[in-house]
Amino acid sequence: MKKFAIKGFLMCYLLAMGSCVQMPPEEREIYDLIGKKVNLEMFEKVHYKKTEIKLDEIFRKHEFLSLVYLQDGCAPCYPIYVDWHMKLDSMGVMGHYSVLFIIEGSPYSNFNSFLEKARQVGEFEDKFYTVIDPEYRFLTGNSGIPEHLVKRSITIDKKGKIKLVGVPFASPQMAELFLKITKQK
Repeated sequence: MKKFAIKGFLMCYLLAMGSCVQMPPEEREIYDLIGKKVNLEMFEKVHYKKTEIKLDEIFRKHEFLSLVYLQDGCAPCYPIYVDWHMKLDSMGVMGHYSVLFIIEGSPYSNFNSFLEKARQVGEFEDKFYTVIDPEYRFLTGNSGIPEHLVKRSITIDKKGKIKLVGVPFASPQMAELFLKITKQK
């Protein structure tokens, strides 16, 4: 029932944003992804602050998780990493929500290097989860999700089902939709 309510709300939102009744192809792609399961089985452990924890622990603590796909060595990715750390606090969902950064292209031994580059962009408290994906396992394990949508970020529930595609703080409309979805219990 909740799935249909969320899909209905998302459909109304997308229709209201456009002037024609027929959805553009990219909006249709997003709509079709809502409710699909994301595969995270390729990641047994994730980096959290200065330790590694099992991926299962994230879902014991949080109802929702945004997956943010970034690339090591990508200059625009470091400001994105910093923005996520700085902008989410004000949205009031941190108790039951968190972020998993999936960093493509370097082994765990270079994670500190990624953090150093991000800190050159701006200071932040390292409060989210990160996993390094040097073999593109996330993309290959989720081949049914278009890569251009993965790179926008995907919010999932604790069952791994997609609830939202896009950056929650990208616009007031996205923030409203994100809060509506993540505050449902």
